[in-house]
Amino acid sequence: MNPRLRLKALVSSLLSLLYPPLCLHCGCALQNRGPLFCSPCLGQMCLFETGERCRTCFGEFYKGRCERCMHRPVVISRQLAACEAMGPALSILKGIHNGKKECIPAAASLMAYQWLEQKLLLPELLIPLPFSIWQKQRYGFDVNLLLARELGKVFGVPVVDALKGKFDWPRFFTKGELGSAIAADEQKARILCDQRILLVAPQMEDSLFRRAGEELASFFPAEIDALAFAAY
Repeated sequence: MNPRLRLKALVSSLLSLLYPPLCLHCGCALQNRGPLFCSPCLGQMCLFETGERCRTCFGEFYKGRCERCMHRPVVISRQLAACEAMGPALSILKGIHNGKKECIPAAASLMAYQWLEQKLLLPELLIPLPFSIWQKQRYGFDVNLLLARELGKVFGVPVVDALKGKFDWPRFFTKGELGSAIAADEQKARILCDQRILLVAPQMEDSLFRRAGEELASFFPAEIDALAFAAY
């Protein structure tokens, strides 16, 4: 055996002894490094049933569009989530929120699977929701951007970081609360005209997607949709 491969195998064995790979959901020991879940937990993974969800806001217990969406301007044409935030899917979502990069490709694959399962047109551009300054300091990287890039690899679609977070001064002065607002990066957003855009985030949040859509609408995209990994 090649000395380098032998050394790699030895290091892998030592790591397995010192830090045995564990199932992300139930915590049982895994035979190999790489998989996130044991076979029983993997068997619990399934796509979100969308039949009784509003296609515009992904709200519960509606078919077509809910009454709220029928009485407000359409900003996002369709919102969709890959999985319900429970079981192993919730463990992936928590892993993403805790900065575990190994969870991001798994989430992106399930998001792509759900989109294709719905027989929807592929987007022409992917745009991640902006990460706040505090979140970037906590994780050391932009989770939403990495998720969009992984999804872009599956779809074969470019990612444009056309949204940015900024300090929400009106909220601070009126409510005394710290928070972030969403703004479009005008230089990067110029290419959005007549493009089918897909907003990307780990968790379904209608208000954030709408705020992002409102910022991008002035650049005249053909359509704005939103895709999240998980929804409650």
